Amino acid sequence: MTPKFGSGNQQHKPQLPAKGSSGQTPTEGGKHAAATSGLVRKDVPSKNPMAVEEGDKPIFGDIPKENLEEALAEVDAALEQNPDDKELHIRKYRILRKSNDRPAMRAALQQAARVCGDSFFGVKLAEALEEEGSFTKALEWRRWVAQFTPEDPETIRRLAATAVRAGALKTAEVSYTKLLELRQSDEAPLGGTFYEEMLGKGLETEKRIQLHQMGIRLLAKALETRADSPTLLDSAARLSYRVKDMDAARLFFERSLKTNTDHKNARQWKVELLRVYSNKGMVKEWRALNDSMIAELKEYVKTYRGDTRAWQILTGQLIQAGEFDEAIHYLKEALLSDSKNAQALWELGRLYVRMGRSQDAVDYYEEIINDPNEKKSVRRAIERALADLFFKLGRYREALAIYDRDPEGNLRMIAPIYEAVGDLAEAEKLYVKSVKQAPRDARCHLGLAEFKVRQEDWATAAEAGREGLRCSYANEEVHSNLAVALATALMKMGQVEDAFKTMEEICEAYPDSIHQVFRKVKLMVRQGRKEEALELAEEVRTQAEHQTGCAPASSALWSLLGDCCSLLGNIGAAEEAYTNALRYDFMDSVAVRGLGMVAEKRNDLRRALELYQRFVVLDPLNLAVPTIKGRIEELVEKVGPLPVPETAEEAADTMSSQEEAWTPPARPETPEPAPAPPPAPQPKPKPQPPPPPPDSSTPEGWMGTGEVDWYQQ
Repeated sequence: MTPKFGSGNQQHKPQLPAKGSSGQTPTEGGKHAAATSGLVRKDVPSKNPMAVEEGDKPIFGDIPKENLEEALAEVDAALEQNPDDKELHIRKYRILRKSNDRPAMRAALQQAARVCGDSFFGVKLAEALEEEGSFTKALEWRRWVAQFTPEDPETIRRLAATAVRAGALKTAEVSYTKLLELRQSDEAPLGGTFYEEMLGKGLETEKRIQLHQMGIRLLAKALETRADSPTLLDSAARLSYRVKDMDAARLFFERSLKTNTDHKNARQWKVELLRVYSNKGMVKEWRALNDSMIAELKEYVKTYRGDTRAWQILTGQLIQAGEFDEAIHYLKEALLSDSKNAQALWELGRLYVRMGRSQDAVDYYEEIINDPNEKKSVRRAIERALADLFFKLGRYREALAIYDRDPEGNLRMIAPIYEAVGDLAEAEKLYVKSVKQAPRDARCHLGLAEFKVRQEDWATAAEAGREGLRCSYANEEVHSNLAVALATALMKMGQVEDAFKTMEEICEAYPDSIHQVFRKVKLMVRQGRKEEALELAEEVRTQAEHQTGCAPASSALWSLLGDCCSLLGNIGAAEEAYTNALRYDFMDSVAVRGLGMVAEKRNDLRRALELYQRFVVLDPLNLAVPTIKGRIEELVEKVGPLPVPETAEEAADTMSSQEEAWTPPARPETPEPAPAPPPAPQPKPKPQPPPPPPDSSTPEGWMGTGEVDWYQQ
C-alpha cells in the first residue's frame, strides 16, 4: 500500500498533536540534538526579532518593553471573555515573544491552536520548536498544519525540511515527492534550500548517508522533466561532490555551465568545477579553466568595479596559481573600489607575510590608518586587520595596544595574547569571560577548548569542544578545530573510540577536506590499525599531489603532503614538500616543524633543535607545542642550548634567509596530466617502501617522540 502523504509508513488521521507536544523531547533518532555527544551542528535559521509578519504590522505591535506585564494581564482578561478570539491570541503570542518567555509562548500557541483551530498558531509553534532544536515535536505540528492546506507547496516544503531535521527520512521523501507533483511547472520544485537540507547537519552518520542517497534519488526524478534547471543541476553537482562521486559532479557542473551560460551562479560553478578537476588530478583542464576565468574576470572588473565577489574570485584564483605579485595588484584595486572589503584587507596582509614582506603589509595598513581623508569606519576596520597581523608576527604589545581600544569587544582576540606571553591566569579569565559574553559564538568555545588542551585539562577541554559544536553556525576551520580539540581530549582520557568517531563525523561533514582524513589516519595508527592507516595515508598523499599540481601555491597542501610522506617513510619526498611549503609561505609553522622532524630522523640534532624552537615561536598556541617543547628539552640536553628567535617575524626571517628566495613557479607551456612540478625542485629520491608504523612501546615514533602527534593543526 502506498503510504499516505506526510506520514511515512503510518496512516495519519487529522488531529492535534498530543498534549505536551511543545516540550523538549527526544528526536526520532533517540536523542535530543542538544544533548548528543560528539558533533552536533544545528541548521536552524535565526529569526530576526525586527522582522515583519502578515501585512505591514510589526511583530510586537507598539507595546513598550516596560509595559509588557500590564499588556499581558490586559490580553488575558480579554481572553477570559472571548477565548476563541484569534487576534487576542496573536497579540498574546507577540507579547510573550517580546518578553522572551519561550515556555509561556509555546504554551500560549498550543492553547490557541486547540481553541481556534487555526494553522497560523501551528506554524509559529513549529518554528519556535525548531529554533530550540526540538525537531520531532516541530514535525508533529507541521503535520497538523498540513491538514488545512495539503496542496499548498510551501506548507509541504516546510514539512519535508522539518522531517529531515527530525531524522524522519521516510516522511521527508514522501513529502518531497508530493512537492514534485505540486510544482510540476517550477524550475526549482524542491526549493532553493534543498541542498542545504540534504547536508543533514546534526544527524548521526548513518542517517546522514541515507539522507544523501535520498537527495540524489529526488534530484534524479526532478531532472527527468527539468533537464536544464540550473537550481537542480547545481544541487545535483554539489551533492555528488559531497558523496565523492567526482565523475557525476563534473558532468553536472559542466552541464550547468553549458546550458545556463549567463546564470548568476555560473562563476561559482566554475570555482566548484576547478575543485573537482583538482580532486581528480586533471591538471590540464584545471589550468585551462583557471586561466580563462582569470582573463574573463580581469575584463569584467574593469567595468563592474563594485562587484566584491568578482574581486574575491579573481584574487583567489591568482593566489592559487602562485601569481602573488599580480594578486597584490588586484587586491589593492579591489580596496580602491571598496575600502571596506574585509576579505581583500585580510588577503593582502596575509599575502605579504607569506612572501616574507611583512613590513610592507604593516606600512600599507598604517598608511591608510594615518590618512585623514579616509573614513573613520574604514580606518577602524584596517586597525583590526593590523592587530591580527601584529599577533601573527609575534608583536604582541602592538597587537594588544589596538585590541585594548575596545577590550570588551575583543576578548576573544586578547586572551591568546596573554597566553602567548605566559600570563596563563589572565588568559584563562579572558577565555572564560568571552564564552559567557557570547555563548553562541563557536569561536569563543574554540579558544577555551584549545587553551584547556594545552593545559592538559582534558575534561574541561572536552566540554568546551562539545559546547562549541552545539553552536548553530561555524565555518569549516572553526568546526574542524573544535572537533580536533574534542577528539584530543577524548583520546587523552582513554576514550579512543569516541575520539575516532568524532573525527569520522568531521570527515563526513567535510568530505573534500583531505586534512581531516589525515587526522583520522593518525588516530588509526594510535588504535593499532596500521595497515588501514597506511592505505588511507597513501590515498591522502595521492590527493595532495593532485591538488598541489593544480593549485601549487597552497602551503597547507604541501605541508600535508610532507606529513603523508613522513608517515609513509619517504623522508626525501617529505623534505621536498615541506621546503616547497615554505617557498609559498615563510611562516608555515607546520612545514618548519616537519623539517625539524626530518632533521631529527637524519640525526642532525642541532638542526632539529633550531627548527623546533622556531616552530614554537612561530605558532605558540598550536596544539602540538607541548609535545615539541618536550623534544626541545631533550635535544638541549644532547647538543646544548641554541639562540631562540624573539618574535615570529624573526623566526620567519631567519628561516627564509636559509632557503632560496621566493620566486613564482615556472609553468610549462603544455601542461601534462601528471601533477605540475614544484618551483625550484630538489632532486626527488626514488620511492621507498614504507616501513611498518612504530609500535607505541618503542621510543621512536614517526614524529621522533614515541607518541603519535595526530592532532596537528
